[in-house]
Formats: sequence, C-alpha cells, structure tokens
Amino acid sequence: MDTTSLFTAALQLPDPWRVSGVEFRDEEDGRRELHIAIGFAAGSRFPCPEPGCGEAACPVHDARERVWRHLNFFQYKAFIHAGVPRVTCPAHGVHAVPVPWARPGSGFTLLFEAMVVELAKSQPVADIAEQVGEHDTRLWRFIRHYVDEARLYEDYTGVEAIGIDETSRKGHRYITVVADLVERNVICVVPGKDSTTIKRFARDFMDHNGDPDRVRLVTCDMSLGFAKGIRERLPNAARIIDKFHVIRHANEAVDKVRKQEARGNALLKRTKYLWSRNESNLTGLQLETKRSPQRRRLKTGRACQMRETLQDIYDTSADRAEAETALKRLCSWMTRSRLEPMKEFARQIRRHWRDILAYFDHPYTNAILEGLNSVIQNVKTRARGFKNMGYFSTMIYLTCGKLDLSTVTT
Repeated sequence: MDTTSLFTAALQLPDPWRVSGVEFRDEEDGRRELHIAIGFAAGSRFPCPEPGCGEAACPVHDARERVWRHLNFFQYKAFIHAGVPRVTCPAHGVHAVPVPWARPGSGFTLLFEAMVVELAKSQPVADIAEQVGEHDTRLWRFIRHYVDEARLYEDYTGVEAIGIDETSRKGHRYITVVADLVERNVICVVPGKDSTTIKRFARDFMDHNGDPDRVRLVTCDMSLGFAKGIRERLPNAARIIDKFHVIRHANEAVDKVRKQEARGNALLKRTKYLWSRNESNLTGLQLETKRSPQRRRLKTGRACQMRETLQDIYDTSADRAEAETALKRLCSWMTRSRLEPMKEFARQIRRHWRDILAYFDHPYTNAILEGLNSVIQNVKTRARGFKNMGYFSTMIYLTCGKLDLSTVTT
C-alpha cells in the first residue's frame, strides 16, 4: 500500500475523495509540518447539499481551495488541503458540497475539534491552546458551538423538581445555576440573581419542552428575588428553603455573637470554627474545650446551643407538625435571649416560615447544587477566571450538564 492509499484509509475517506499527496514542509521557525492534499477524480458527481433534494449526481461547477488544522501526526502539526467542489443542481443552482472531515465554516477537522472539546472538560482552554499552538479564541468558538448544539437536543419534559442557587463569576457579578434534582445535572445557567433570572430560566426551560406549570417543587435560599420569580413563573411549585442555607444563617448569627463577646473575652479569640462545626467533626480536644462549663456559660455558648437545637429539629423531626412545634419553641427562646443576632435570625425564620417548614413535607435540599458548585468553582479557579459570561456558562454546561456531545461531534 502506497503512502496516499494509507492516508486515505487512515482518514476513512468515502468515495470519491482520495488523498492525492503527502509532504513535510519546513517552516520559518524551524518546525516541520505535515500537509495532506485531498482531491477527487475528474468527472466525479456529488449529491445536492440542499436538505430534501433528491438529486444524487450533480456535476461539479468549480472548486475552491481550503485548509483545515488536523490532529497532530506524532509531534508534527498536520493540515488538510482540499479543493471544495461547488455543484450545479437543476433545482437549486450552485452550492458548495460539505466535506466529510469538517463541519461547514470551520478551520478545523472534526477529529481535532472533538479532541479539544474532550480536553476542555478537565483543562483550561488557554492551556489547551498553548499545547496545540492555536489562539484560545479560535478554540472557544467551536467549543461553544458544540455545547450550544448539544443543548438543542436536551429534553426537560419530565422535570418536576429543581434546585436554584447563585454563584459569583467575578467580584459581585453573579450567575444563577438551575439543576434537575432527580438527574443531578445543570439544566440552565443565567446571569444575575433576582426575579428576572427565573423568567429567563422559564423561557429556556420551555425551549427544551419543559413545562413550568408541572414543576412541583423548587429548593433555593432565602432570596426575595427568587421567591418573587418562583411565584410568577412556576405557579404550582412548592418553594423549599434549603436547610443548609438556614443552618448557614444560624452559624453566621452565632459568629456575630462571638465577635461581639470576643471584644472583652480572650477565650473566644480564633474560635470561629469551634462554634460553627458539628461536634462530630471536632477532635477530642476541641470537643472538650467547647463543652467546658466556662465556655458553655458564655453568650456564644448559649447561641451555639440554639444553633444545635435547630440542627436537631432538622435531623429528628418525624413530620411537619413536630418540626413546627419545635421551631416555635426555638424562635421563642431566641427572641427572649437578649442576643440581638439570634433575635434577628428568629425574625428571619418567621419571615420564611412556610417555605422553611415545606422541607418537612418534601425533604429535598440543594446538596446536589452544592456539589455541582464545588465543580464550578474548581473550573473557575483553574481557568483563573473567564473573559466573559458566555465562556463561563459554556464550561458549566460542559462539565456539569451531562450533555450528549456524541450527537454533535461524530
């Protein structure tokens, strides 16, 4: 088998395409590149590229030279050269024929693009660009293309339980991430964290056959913007305040008490995590220190007991009625405690009373989103930030969206 036949077989070229030449070229920077020429026999005919046209043997009108970057051949950059034929169809006139190794308009082969998209799941695009010797903007262009194309095939017909959470992109700029709590994947990413984000989600949801009226529950934090958007766009959904967000607010209230008391008590210096961690996560010495009578008598010790009581309500309540009774007693205790941060936390619970208690009817949490958010933060960290919201959204869908990329990269 000669070289051209070998490369024709390796590239899996269908008739009438054939490799017509292979050569190494020396570049000005001293590197060598492999250039593969592809052509077709004189007199070849091609099907009309217009969808639905049955004309299978259109004559070639002319050909225009194109070049595509291909996968490296060992350590050498490889390029494919071909004259792309334009055919004459009796019904549709002159049109360019799509080539089997690249998508229309791309300067890269399908195999090269598929390789980069796969690498982008675990590496920053800037690093990949350096490895393959291309500008990252060119890579981003087709990565976004494939992610957007794959999302077109996403079908959210049966989605009824979703989680909503926001994460920062840079500084105080936020994005809202929506996840399917059953399939455990990201289904929508929109900028902002107010009621309009829910409107944009609902529109995208319907574009993928989702029905906002069929969404029966939503887990989220205490954001009033989210609450307003859910009422307006997801009218039949029960809103569930995520229990981890409630406990986080309790921890923040305890720490405010600690900071106030620490001004006059050296025992509380550098003890923030002693009071906010669950006792099961403390070492023996830390647990003994926390439980000492001297510390238990502190205001911070009392505030911590309130936080632990809240956690016990979540962990041990058999039903909503039992939880409601216990939560009323806790709020009464915090209100009479003369600890202003705990009193404010009690008022916060009362403002969201129904949605906090909804957890005990539907024990869903944002734990899935917290896990996804750790992946998202890792993606952001390794990329050292993103130039724009579009790049960040693309990477979230690529790493957390469970997209079926085989439908668009093969």
